[in-house]
Amino acid sequence: MSAPGDIEFRARWREELEAITAEGKLVFELSGKQVYFPNEQRWRAKAPVWAREQWQRYADACRAWCKQNNIRFSLEHDAHIEEERA
Repeated sequence: MSAPGDIEFRARWREELEAITAEGKLVFELSGKQVYFPNEQRWRAKAPVWAREQWQRYADACRAWCKQNNIRFSLEHDAHIEEERA
């Protein structure tokens, strides 16, 4: 199920959450009923260049997805963020 907007979220079997856009795919940690999302400082340090200035867009969309799916959204200073390339 997607959040409102142009970011599609998909839970994967390996306790991961994909965020898919036309620009690319990012992967975050999803553990049970909680998403560990990088805080803005972590995002700027670890996100790929094309996503670096889009923290608020992704954070808002992920919060909305979490709310729709009854999953806790947690901002973390050490959260996993990874770009997945095709």
